Amino acid sequence: MLLAAAQSPTAAFDDAALARRSYDNIILPGYARFAEAARAFAAEADQLCQAPSPAALDATRAVARDALLAFGRIEPFRFGPITAKQRLERLLFYPDPHGIVGKQTSRLLAKGDAADLDPEKLARASVAVQGFGAVDAVLYGNGSEVLAAGRPDAGFRCRYLRALALGIAQIAGDAHAEWAADYGRTWLQPGFGNMEYLTAEETTQALYRAYVAELEVTRLQRLAPLLGGEAKASAAATPLLPHSDLGLAFSLAGIEGARTILGPSGFLAGALAASDKERSAISILGSVATDLGFALRAGEAAEEAVPNALADRPALQRLAPMLLSLKNAEDTGRAALGELTGRTLGFNSLDGD
Repeated sequence: MLLAAAQSPTAAFDDAALARRSYDNIILPGYARFAEAARAFAAEADQLCQAPSPAALDATRAVARDALLAFGRIEPFRFGPITAKQRLERLLFYPDPHGIVGKQTSRLLAKGDAADLDPEKLARASVAVQGFGAVDAVLYGNGSEVLAAGRPDAGFRCRYLRALALGIAQIAGDAHAEWAADYGRTWLQPGFGNMEYLTAEETTQALYRAYVAELEVTRLQRLAPLLGGEAKASAAATPLLPHSDLGLAFSLAGIEGARTILGPSGFLAGALAASDKERSAISILGSVATDLGFALRAGEAAEEAVPNALADRPALQRLAPMLLSLKNAEDTGRAALGELTGRTLGFNSLDGD
């Protein structure tokens, strides 16, 4: 009897297997897709500058959208290489309640100083003149039509766009390379001497936090202020990426990214659970994934109604169910993930505590 008891201890949630599955099937492929899309954007921006035309401008906007949405799908992973050298902020400066992106990009364009486009100087400049926020202003904003005409006054604007695309490609490529090498080992080999993760439980905690934080950012910073909801919602109601009208599409990509954390390569992998309690929690998370599906469909319906759904009051009202679904997915998901993993998140930076 003693031998049997010793051989059948109560098994725990398999944190190491979750770390491996998420790395192999979500994180590393996601960063690879972002790096590839960003390289394509940089190449197309270069082509636009060399041979401007309406078709070239359309093609550049198409690949810029692809790169943005590829970033959106890995945005939930706000840890690791993407947090080094202000990479995350340099990719997207938001919230922007005072319109700093518009002001600073306009000033840089008006100045027309080629020295500002030096890759090293631009990388050290204000985050407001880098990344997708600046791309939104330069590629889609007021005056962007000149990019198709090849007029002399379009030259600096196009070079700035090319510099922005190259900067995004550099960040995406570096983050992917680091995940594929040193940081990948850091993620998969927690323990003594590992400065990031002492145990595999800490990688599970990082994924848990990534899921919750993405839903909170989307709900409290990007949607609720525009709808006039929730007291905790972030300050001013300034739509995300207003010139390209890609703010909602980007937000939906982030929700998709959060949903993958609950998918078969994430917490919904039944093989990771070892007890009835854990299997019950996974079943609840399945319903949470359904809630996220409702949120995505509400957002897609608003997109179909008008192209600028975040700036159109009737279309915005279609997003009210989306807020409710996100809130349910966050609250129920947080509780179920706690049951599944035996952990809590504690402090929430969005609360402003």
